[in-house]
Amino acid sequence: MAKKYVMLILVFIVMVFFTGSKVTAEEITDYYMDVPKKPLQVMEDLYKSVMSMELDHARKTVRMLDDLYKTYIVLITEEYVDDPSVLPAATLSKRVFKVMNEKGWQKVKLLDATGTPFNPENNPVDAFERDAINAMISGRTYFEKIETIDGKAHLRAVTSVHAVMKGCISCHPSSRVGDLLGGIAYNIPMEE
Repeated sequence: MAKKYVMLILVFIVMVFFTGSKVTAEEITDYYMDVPKKPLQVMEDLYKSVMSMELDHARKTVRMLDDLYKTYIVLITEEYVDDPSVLPAATLSKRVFKVMNEKGWQKVKLLDATGTPFNPENNPVDAFERDAINAMISGRTYFEKIETIDGKAHLRAVTSVHAVMKGCISCHPSSRVGDLLGGIAYNIPMEE
């Protein structure tokens, strides 16, 4: 409360000295009270703040899922890539992605960046996915955009997938370790 009065006095002094005209305390109070934002501006700022928190949460979810999925893909490839009776890691991943989607958790899919996917479903299907793969080809490892889907904000993000070991080459014989294979595309709702 004391800060408010000090501020009012300072504003009054500044206005008296710099305007050269008489200013009443009431005019100062009116001026000072107009400085706070209007209710609609406050609501807009609050909305932006909440959306920022939702975006941070969605980004953390993408990082967690990306670590999880890429870790098990590598572990499966390390352990089972030489056994032809075991599903390739990408096929198993797509099955896990499908189950997670069916349970309503999130939508995740593999995207091809080689131009010759084993499965045509891995081709980018919309502008976002094409932009993301082009960004990956240009050297980026992460690409995101917020889109409104069914009236709700969603974080769409793609992380790059590279051939990280010799086992990857078994399923991608035209690639070398380090080459970009594609990406994992995430669609995370930001609003419940």
